[in-house]
Amino acid sequence: MYFDETVLFTERCGDRDSDRLLSWQTDRRFHIRLHTTNQSPPHKTSLSRSRRNRLRVHRRLGYNMKLLNSPTQIDSRLMDMSFSDPALWKAMALWAWVAVAVLAVESTVASAADGTLTLITRDDSNRASVPARLELHTNTGRRTAVRRTIPSGPGVSLPGKLELPLSVNPYRFKVVRGPEYRVITGNFEIQPSAVDEKVVDLSRMVNMQAEGYLSGDMAAFFPTTNLRLRMATEDLHVAALLDPPPPAPRTGSVEQLQMADKELNQDESKWGPFWHSANAKPEGDLLTYPPMIANDGQPDESTDQGRVAIANPFSIELPLLLASQKVDGIFILGDWLREGNPIVPIHKIRNSRPPSEIGFSGALGTGRYAQSIYWRILEAGLPLVPLAGTGTRLTNPDSAWSSAAIGYNRTYAIGSPKFDDDRRLNPVASEAEYYKAVWAGRSIITNGPLLRPTLGGFAPGHRFKASTGESLEMSVELHLAVRDPVEYLEVIHNGEIFYSARLDEFAKTGGTIPGLKIDKSGWVLVRVVTEHDEHFRAAISAPWFIDFDNQPRISRKAVEFFGGWLNDCENELKKLPADKLARFIEPVRMARQFWRQRLQDANVD
Repeated sequence: MYFDETVLFTERCGDRDSDRLLSWQTDRRFHIRLHTTNQSPPHKTSLSRSRRNRLRVHRRLGYNMKLLNSPTQIDSRLMDMSFSDPALWKAMALWAWVAVAVLAVESTVASAADGTLTLITRDDSNRASVPARLELHTNTGRRTAVRRTIPSGPGVSLPGKLELPLSVNPYRFKVVRGPEYRVITGNFEIQPSAVDEKVVDLSRMVNMQAEGYLSGDMAAFFPTTNLRLRMATEDLHVAALLDPPPPAPRTGSVEQLQMADKELNQDESKWGPFWHSANAKPEGDLLTYPPMIANDGQPDESTDQGRVAIANPFSIELPLLLASQKVDGIFILGDWLREGNPIVPIHKIRNSRPPSEIGFSGALGTGRYAQSIYWRILEAGLPLVPLAGTGTRLTNPDSAWSSAAIGYNRTYAIGSPKFDDDRRLNPVASEAEYYKAVWAGRSIITNGPLLRPTLGGFAPGHRFKASTGESLEMSVELHLAVRDPVEYLEVIHNGEIFYSARLDEFAKTGGTIPGLKIDKSGWVLVRVVTEHDEHFRAAISAPWFIDFDNQPRISRKAVEFFGGWLNDCENELKKLPADKLARFIEPVRMARQFWRQRLQDANVD
């Protein structure tokens, strides 16, 4: 068995060549010939005990077999039968049993020549075993299924140590543990009857939790069985489970996985916390979150009425949902962005309205369109918080969890400040504190880059106040860790690009961004977009708001955009039967009134 291990964007590490494991094997392939007579094949003393035992089993099935070196053959008596001959059906039934026996013999012989690899994953800072995700492919690129494991995106969960029975083949592997660790890639070859053990040390790029940023999946559609193992595999700490959750797969009952999940439950100090008490209820294109219970057992004052989020930013009914004024957030990163899955075009998303503008096609189109919609929502004066989750169930409602890694799209909540500003933070100490920060807009959403920005020393979600005649001068400061090449880093001010640079250009300026001079109401956010070509992979901060004279910015152009969307919505609703159309009459009337008033209140073009 050979290993060739590399670490993405780091120096080569690990054993370059492991000792070759030699063991006795047979390369002989056996084929089977059916005898329809009652004669037994001649006894051969050279047969091994296991082969003789297999022949005894086959005799009990009512036929005899002979091991040959030639291809499988059927006695000519079977070939001479006509289709009208009743004996043909008996022979065909007999042949079906033989086919099963052939597979059994071939499988037994082949499995004897297979190898076993025990894979151990450790955190290189303390050498402690740590759950991670394994992605395994043959040299031809075919994904290799690993028995008795639970899926996690394009791979499977490794509970820190796992025995992998593998067929003789060369393999390519990838070991991943969320976005905060470096990715380990390499290859190895299984030799016949080989038994080996390999330790993979995982190196953390940044400890977001220690810096005051706690990761969560705001729409997790996964079974509760082995949930902690799934979360630990992807280094995720909070999961808002959709209610009801999907049924557990059979693999969830495997003993070693149950033990790993139990250990994680008993001791969360190493890799936890694992919080998942909030059950979000899907209602059409919305998700409703229950009130959170604070540490003192009382409902948290900031969330005692629960919260509502728009799960589908592309919904044809979006103008109605916004006009209800009952929503608090909107998903910008959802299940249309999934690691290792095909591109999801907008028209494949249920109940969606395709864009009327150009520039939203191709692999990145869906992600860019969701982001563009969010900017227009902010421009219309609606301060919704951005959210990210894996199981919004817009593309494949019935099996969304089976092909997703929990927390691939994640929302980082930002802890409270240690001092007067947010340059140094306290860790998020409870599940209630996590949700309180998210709904306050103290958050970053990402499916890759790890962004920690401040504006004027304050975290996203901060609202600056000023009066007419004043001018605010503030700079964006940030820390960034990435695994993918970055296409650009941008500061967005009122829907326009204020600053844009590639990372090398950003580095040449000493990592500084020009200061903003603001004398009108508006908003600011930061985004980092990678060169990942399978889909939109980015990090986006929640916005900072600047209010002059307590008047938020309302753009006439943005309001007109949603007015046009409302017209498209009404045209679609008119196609419904009368009984289904009736429930939309009042929401449409209210939406018309809302957007009409919004247009009158617009204070910028």
